[in-house]
Amino acid sequence: KQDRAQVLTYYGNKCNCCGETILAFLTLDHINRDGNIHRKDLKSSLVRWIIKNNFPSNIRILCFNCNCGREFNNGICPHQLSKNNEQVF
Repeated sequence: KQDRAQVLTYYGNKCNCCGETILAFLTLDHINRDGNIHRKDLKSSLVRWIIKNNFPSNIRILCFNCNCGREFNNGICPHQLSKNNEQVF
């Protein structure tokens, strides 16, 4: 829990898209959408890898909704689509 708190604090303690701050909703996101590939190569947890690798810039915080929404919309969160008046689903 301490390691996760350290990582979340470093990356801003809020969703990079919608601003959600409830810690239980926050997830770590691979900005380049290569998280599946990266997780297969990890020998430890993502949180520990982030700390060991000096908090790389290709990681950010998204809430669970934004993270999942991004996955289902070709890398674009529905919040971003709705801001541009585009059809969401």
